[in-house]
Amino acid sequence: MAWFLVDDKSHSHPKFLAASNAAAGLWMKCGTWVAEHLTDGTVPGPVVKMLKGTPAQARALVDAGLWHGHGHDCDRCPQPAKGDYHMHDYARPGHGNLPRAEVERRRAREAEKKQRQRGGQGPTPPPGPGLFDGPPPAAGGRAARPQAAPIPAGWRPSEDDVAAAQLARVDAGREQLNPAQLDQVTGKFVARMREDGRTAAEWGGRWRQWAEHERTNAPGGAVVPFPGAQQTRGQQQRAAIEQARRQQQGGVG
Repeated sequence: MAWFLVDDKSHSHPKFLAASNAAAGLWMKCGTWVAEHLTDGTVPGPVVKMLKGTPAQARALVDAGLWHGHGHDCDRCPQPAKGDYHMHDYARPGHGNLPRAEVERRRAREAEKKQRQRGGQGPTPPPGPGLFDGPPPAAGGRAARPQAAPIPAGWRPSEDDVAAAQLARVDAGREQLNPAQLDQVTGKFVARMREDGRTAAEWGGRWRQWAEHERTNAPGGAVVPFPGAQQTRGQQQRAAIEQARRQQQGGVG
């Protein structure tokens, strides 16, 4: 899935203030279509009509500088065909939206990673060790799946995990985490998983999701710590069980 990113200050940008609400709605709808179909910012004329856009709304977007029509003079944006439009600075570096080539590269990398995780379902692997070089395979000829276990106290994410989390933060418009913040995030993650008694066969995916959404006090600042008085989910569950046990035994809740 590709995302169409909208700056949280768009509501007060002069270009949006110059366009009508109806025209801004067309801009948003066409932007999601462009992101889905990976056109790198080109909006075909028939798509404008398909999405209930009117010539007046398209003209308003061109006049406001949010779109370009055929024959425009913006040296940063490609020239659309006659009757089509181009979203200004759609895939310009630093503006959030990714070009088609980068989206496809990330999709291919994710597909390759999932194929490796499935194990044995991808291309034939190179020959393994001989018959007496290792433990026998599991039933059915496949290697046994790793067993779920608690997270080790000194667990660390892999380089691939860190890279994937940093890319996801950029996609979501968040700043990347610096090395100190990565250490803090990992410490919080490990502490929470151990406190809650979680088990897993592989921790990278959970850590990536945690790191993608981690908040910081300020750009480049410390990771927001757990509130001192706030109980973890595991502590809350154990407290509720203990309270129910005391009530069942006739104690005071």
